[in-house]
Order: sequence, then C-alpha cells, then structure tokens
Amino acid sequence: MREISFVIILTLLQGYSLQAQKPEAHTDMAWDYLSDYSDEFNTGTLDAAKWNNNVGDWGTWSWEPENAYVKDTVLALQMKHDPHQRGGVNYYFTSGIVQITKKITYGYFEAKIKACQNWPGEAPAFWLYSQGEPTPTEEGGVQYSEIDAVEIFQIVGELKTIEMNLHTRIIKDGELTWIRPGQGYEEMTRNTWEAPWDPRDDYHTYGVMNRKDSIIWYVDGVERGRKANLYWHLPMNVTVSMGLRNPYEKYINGVRTVIETPTSPVGFPTEMYCDYVRVWEAPAQIVVDRDKIAKKEYSPSFPIIFDYAYDAGSGYEIPSDAEGLVLRLQQQDASGAMIKEYKTIDASIAGRVAGESSVTLALPDDILLTSKLPSGHSYVLLAETTSTIGGGTTVTMEEIKDINVTDLVLDVSGEPSTGLAVFPNPATNQLSIRGEIAPDAQFVVYNLLGVEQVRAKLPRQAKNGVSTIDISPLHAGVYLLVVKSSDHSSVIRFAKN
Repeated sequence: MREISFVIILTLLQGYSLQAQKPEAHTDMAWDYLSDYSDEFNTGTLDAAKWNNNVGDWGTWSWEPENAYVKDTVLALQMKHDPHQRGGVNYYFTSGIVQITKKITYGYFEAKIKACQNWPGEAPAFWLYSQGEPTPTEEGGVQYSEIDAVEIFQIVGELKTIEMNLHTRIIKDGELTWIRPGQGYEEMTRNTWEAPWDPRDDYHTYGVMNRKDSIIWYVDGVERGRKANLYWHLPMNVTVSMGLRNPYEKYINGVRTVIETPTSPVGFPTEMYCDYVRVWEAPAQIVVDRDKIAKKEYSPSFPIIFDYAYDAGSGYEIPSDAEGLVLRLQQQDASGAMIKEYKTIDASIAGRVAGESSVTLALPDDILLTSKLPSGHSYVLLAETTSTIGGGTTVTMEEIKDINVTDLVLDVSGEPSTGLAVFPNPATNQLSIRGEIAPDAQFVVYNLLGVEQVRAKLPRQAKNGVSTIDISPLHAGVYLLVVKSSDHSSVIRFAKN
C-alpha cells in the first residue's frame, strides 16, 4: 500500500513539475501547459493514444512506423536505406514521423532536438501543418497552413543553417496557389538563422509562438525570427519528422524527384533525437516588474511610468473598440474601499494581440502624501484591459500595494540626480536638454493628465552637449518631459510660456 501511495505521489509531483515548466523564452509570462499536446517520452514507449506514427506516404517520403520509437527516454526517428516501390515508382529510403492526433492553432510550441549524425540528405524537423481542409472559393481563402518551427540540414552544404519557414495554399486570382519560399514570397515566408554550433553535437531547444498577429521563432530561448501572421490560422497537427533531402531527392522542374540510390550510402541508418515536445497557451495577462514599481517614490514631479507587457490570450485580441489599458492609482481605506482615484488610459494597445507598451500617470499637485493619509489608508496601483475571450473578458493585474507618494521635488534646472537639465524654464518654442543622453533615448512630453503631447528621438549634439526639442505645438502650461532609455527613465518638469 505504501508503494502504491508513493507511485501516486510521484506521479502527481511529476505532473505538477510539467505544469510549472515554462518555455525557454518569455519566462516572465504565465503559461498554461497543454499535456494533450506535450510529451516527455519518459515511459519507455510511444504513447499511441497521443501520437500517430503511421501517417501515410507522400512525395519522395516513405514513412514507416518502425522508424519512430522511444529510446532511452527520448523519441528517436530513424532514416534507413530501404529500396521499395510505391505506385510502380522506385524509392530508396524510409524514415520516421510522429504527429499529435489532436489539432491546435495558437500557442507556444517547443521541442528539444539533437540532429542525426549523418549529413547531408536528411532534414530533422519540428513543425505544424493542417490536413483535410476544404478548398475555399473566396479570394484570399486559405486551404493549407504550415509552420516550420525548425528544419535542420535543409540546404546542401550549409551544415549550421537553421531554417524556420512558412507554407500556405490560398486562392489567389481565382486559383489555388502555393505561397512559400522559393516561389517569390521570400519576405513573407522565409526565415533562416546561422547557428554558431553544429546541431549534431548537442540538444538545443527550437520553439515557435503562433499568435493571431505574428509568428515568432526561438532557438534556445532567444528570438531568431518574426513574421506577420497572414494565413496561418487553421487547426494543425504538431509533428516531429526526419524527411529526405538533397542529394537523395531534388526539385526538378518544380517537382520533388527521387534520385536513384540503389546502394546504401555510408552513414545509414541514422537517428535524430527529441528529448521532449511541450506546448503551452498564454492566458490573458498584464505583466510588470512589480518590485521596480513598488520600490520607487512618486510625486507630482515624478509621475508613475508604467512599463508593461500584455497578452490577450492565445488566439484572442484586445477589442479595437476597447479603451486599451486602464491604469488607476487609488487611495483606499483599511477595508479596501476606494476613497479617491487617479486614472490614465493607454489606448495604443486596443485592437492588438500582445506586446509591450508604456503609459505615464501624472499626479496632481494637491495629491495627499502617503505620510499624511488617514490611518489605515494607502495607495494601490491597479491595471486592467479587455480580451475577446468569451465574447469579452476583463483582464486585471494583481494590485500593487503601498505605492509611496512623497514630496520629492525638482529644482528649476531639472533633475540633479540624473545629471540632466532643461533650459530655459519656462520655455517658448525650443526646450534645450543638457547632460549625458543614452544613444537609444526617447523623449516624450506629457501633460499633467498623463496624455502624450510630443515624442522625439534626438541625435547627439556635439556642440556643448546640448540637444533641443520642438515644443512650439504645445499650449502654455506645465508639462513633464520623460527621458527614457533601455536601462533608465528620468522625468523633468517644465513650463511653456
């Protein structure tokens, strides 16, 4: 009985570990692990309820179930010299393929793969493709979607070239047309990356995220390519395979053609290995560096600069008619009831799927300092947006408590702590900035309601180390200049005559 209990506990712990596992990329995000589309291959045999290794042959590729198996807790796919006939045509190799029987469209897909030792002639691959979709009749209608997370050894003579491409068939000018690399659609469909290592020497992770707006590729957790998602919205099967390539097959007059190879070449049979396949969906979320926000002090001179990432959830978007992101600073009493609220809106994310943005919440001159709040009262920062999930769902960030509003002020020259100064102050049409400015700095002027007024990226000015920004479009009043680079943000309060 104790042994059975131990097995159950161990199984639960393993399940928890997989649920907690995140992709190599975007570890700051929340992810929902999809066990129906994932496998660690630790049971010693291929899970026939999850994987299909007998998909049927096509083109020059002959797939045999015996070439796909679990070996030492990894998936092994074999290619071997095996002369045979199909439809009266001679073929000379068979290889292995497995695909998840259930279909999926959006999410993050990752596999850890070690390429086969033999090369060239094989293409270890991790990909998704649709099957059995009807031919549409409308112009631009999609009949086929294929996303190659990775294809290794795709190009003869290029051992370290990693290919991550797209293929589709659509109705174009009334005809079903291939849209893919090599047929005039390179910018839309081709993505390659030159690895600094030999893919045969060790395991590497290859991932792709399919969003409604974009397709993004990753190798070892680092982004290596990105394309707009124009046609890749069909349900697809997650697939691992090792297909035949040049010199054992070639494109001749645009058709894959088998090359006679009656004698087994050196290096066969050969195996590729896949340590795991993992698939996640992104829940709708707002992601911020909570510590960075909570530990700062804010005042009318130092507004809240809210840098954040957002995701409407895999397969969803923020409605175009929504406000975008709503940021609120609330004065709350001990019970959590709102006493007073300061609010701003980032409308730029409306209609989008995911990404990064920033919004500034300016504080009024008469705001109560945290130290002067009534007993039990505090400032709390809240953010929310909307997703099309369920026809319309509010997405909230866990509140950030104990926001510290102080009497921190600036002198008339700007912000001494950063070494930046503005002059003249008040200014008329040109505002000059003196001090060390990062090369990637952005300059944004906000009014005291937090609404953006002017944005500029200034070149370095050699003369006296002074840069200028045109503020002639502004009305007379008080404004905030936010100087923001990749590793620092400064805020300078100034007036315009």
